[in-house]
Amino acid sequence: MKKFLSIIIFLVLINPAYNQEKHHKWQRFSGNWNISDSNASELNGWTLVWNYYELLDYNTIITLQPLINFNSIDVSAAINKRVKSPSEFMISFAVTSESQSWFYHMYGFKFTGGLWGMDKVSFIYSDRLDKTKPFDAKNNFFVKELASADCKIKHDKIYNFHIAFEGENVVLFINDEKILSAPFPDKKYDGRIAVSARNVKIAVDKVTAKQNDKLIFEDDFNEDSIFVKVIKVKKVPDNTNDKVQEKNKP
Repeated sequence: MKKFLSIIIFLVLINPAYNQEKHHKWQRFSGNWNISDSNASELNGWTLVWNYYELLDYNTIITLQPLINFNSIDVSAAINKRVKSPSEFMISFAVTSESQSWFYHMYGFKFTGGLWGMDKVSFIYSDRLDKTKPFDAKNNFFVKELASADCKIKHDKIYNFHIAFEGENVVLFINDEKILSAPFPDKKYDGRIAVSARNVKIAVDKVTAKQNDKLIFEDDFNEDSIFVKVIKVKKVPDNTNDKVQEKNKP
């Protein structure tokens, strides 16, 4: 019964269909996200590990709606404070789900580093390992590195991360400098986009997505656009022992 209730609460926490308002553009998976001074900041740095799928093992916000027919993403963000090493920052896209609440399938650029900042970026792919298992099976996912490159990202400095789909390739630019280009394995890259961090505090200034010159998504975080489901739990006294004693009376 305890496991069943845990799964119910978990589903409610990550399901975007619960009472979000019109100004909400994101849902929170995990982490302590706060919007102030036109930034979405993750204040914990440390991360809970659920072992269900890659995005959930980070402090993550994900768009409430999938993006269709876009071919570029821009994220302006600062990596503010490392909590421990390795520190990781990730921009994910083509995030899709076979079920409403389980986002296994994703591609992304994952930045890793340590004390002085980020020094490596990997183009990764993640999905379910065994699709015959139920969605709530733990450790049933893989993360595959498709390509990697060196990079140089310092703490407490705002960078613009530009992701563009050019022909059959996905290309990463940092402050207009081309860092990594790799073949994109799928024909389509529609889906949600996500911003994540682990072992480091970040501040996201702006996120946009375009179809050529047409803006199809924008958030400058001038208002609280992150939907967070709050669950109030009422503690019920456990009288199990009393009932057992009463049953065992002679």
